Amino acid sequence: MAKKNLEKIYEILSEEYNVFAETDNEWDNNGLNSTDFKSLVSVMLSAMTHTKRVVRACNALYEKATTPEQIIALTDDELTEMIRPVAHYNKKTKHLKELCRQVIEEFDGEVPKTKKELMSLQGVGRKTADILMNFNFGGETIAVDTHVHRLLNRLGIVETKSSKETADIINDITPKKYKKHAHEWLIQHGGNICISRKPKCRECVVYELCEYDEKTS
Repeated sequence: MAKKNLEKIYEILSEEYNVFAETDNEWDNNGLNSTDFKSLVSVMLSAMTHTKRVVRACNALYEKATTPEQIIALTDDELTEMIRPVAHYNKKTKHLKELCRQVIEEFDGEVPKTKKELMSLQGVGRKTADILMNFNFGGETIAVDTHVHRLLNRLGIVETKSSKETADIINDITPKKYKKHAHEWLIQHGGNICISRKPKCRECVVYELCEYDEKTS
């Protein structure tokens, strides 16, 4: 049922939520995406981390370094201390240094603009690549994080175990006219209403179209 109503779900969510460019969001306010390189680094560091902690880490980093060359010039200890607010900061320090080396040596210091090339970078997975392709390089891709993956499964649009599988399906079945902003509507609804432990079903604007067995009245 939910798959058949996918367009209706998008229509409802598009009326409920603004796209990011129309909101007063912390990423824009703090310049986390003011260049392609900063967007890449910010999204990579954001994995498994709340936005406020991402902002703290990125603000500290970008005060000292905003290019791959400047980041490589930092010692590992300096870089680790700057990005300590994010999850797995030790691993991300190593990934970020290698990513910067790749950008310099393999892409002449420029962030690559294809999905395949982005995913060749250390620490860059499907979600990060999809976000960069959509927001920075004019693509129409739906990035799937834990919020979007959970929401789409609860709605009954997909029946999947992994975010990658969800991303493959939702990108395939979403009509073209919704692809550009679908991620923005889905992530807001998944993060604000269809939350993990106690979804706010009574506040859900797509309640009647949801197939979640445990939804509350």
